[in-house]
Amino acid sequence: TWRLHAAHVLFMRGDRYKEAAAFYEPIVRQNYDDILAVPASVLANLCVAYIMTSQNEEAEELMRKVERAEERKGNANGQCLHLCIVNLVIGTLYCAKGNYEFGLSRIAHALDGGSGARLCADTWLHVKRCVLGLLTGLAKQTIVLPSIAIQETLAFLRTCEAYGLTIPSVLTGPLEDSGEQPPTIGLEARKLRALLSRLMEYK
Repeated sequence: TWRLHAAHVLFMRGDRYKEAAAFYEPIVRQNYDDILAVPASVLANLCVAYIMTSQNEEAEELMRKVERAEERKGNANGQCLHLCIVNLVIGTLYCAKGNYEFGLSRIAHALDGGSGARLCADTWLHVKRCVLGLLTGLAKQTIVLPSIAIQETLAFLRTCEAYGLTIPSVLTGPLEDSGEQPPTIGLEARKLRALLSRLMEYK
């Protein structure tokens, strides 16, 4: 566990990705034949560390390994979330660095275009943050996105709206029950889509 803690500390520094990868790699190698036994956060952080140190092929190979493992296990019920989490983290990273076109496409891919069982309050948080970042950049005119990427984002939000109509957008515990209906992913997706459409009218 000390190796895992050291890896997390180095990773969170934001400038020690190579060293963090050196600590994550033995953990992954130790379970390489049962890759889904590795915590999803470790796989996601290692992929990010690879990307940040220009080792994209290693990141892609690791993601393919996870994808094959999930396919073998059978993922019809959406309970295998390793690859989903890896894609969400990578998508969020690219959005944070201003590459919203690729970042949002990764996030949409992670959530099966918004129509899968993976759409929930936890995963929606990543979507919401990135779309709000995009809206802020577009409003300030610091981001330029191709028209096709805008249309794909609108389509993704439309799907989230349809499939998330009854899914709460925030996690609430038993002690937080105020008697009010929690907001839903569908409602928030509709508002985000309306804002994005409105911004496009002013372009």
